[in-house]
Amino acid sequence: MSETVPGVLLALLPLPLTLPVALIDLRQRIIPDGLNLALLAAGLLVAGLREPDPVALATRLGEAALAYGLLWAVRAVHARLRGRVGLGLGDVKFLAAATAWTGLAQLPVVILVGSLAALAALALGAVAGRRIDAATRLPFGPFLALGLHAALVLTPAA
Repeated sequence: MSETVPGVLLALLPLPLTLPVALIDLRQRIIPDGLNLALLAAGLLVAGLREPDPVALATRLGEAALAYGLLWAVRAVHARLRGRVGLGLGDVKFLAAATAWTGLAQLPVVILVGSLAALAALALGAVAGRRIDAATRLPFGPFLALGLHAALVLTPAA
């Protein structure tokens, strides 16, 4: 139980930033750069406090940059192949900022939980009679925020 409590507390720390991200993305279909930057800075701060080694902090920043680059490339390849953008740039920036919190190893958990939650929302919409097809747009920020919190709960204590 004592190992679970720090994970739960850690998972609540980004809530003041992820809640506005989710609400703004739901309403306006955009994740503001300022919130993504604040999430990145807070994640680096928490990472630095958890492991006060400058090399570890530089590594975490490098992981966030790598996540950004990889997801930007996925976004670009998808847009080229499909002729439309499937992942917003705000989502790419959010995932890079989330990597500052979780590390690169937990990024698949963030994406998996976010994707499964988004699919569940689409399924519920379909059951409710909403037409779901390839052109259906869904703000991904709220689901990515959920994925970040889930990954933080599952992250082993440092």
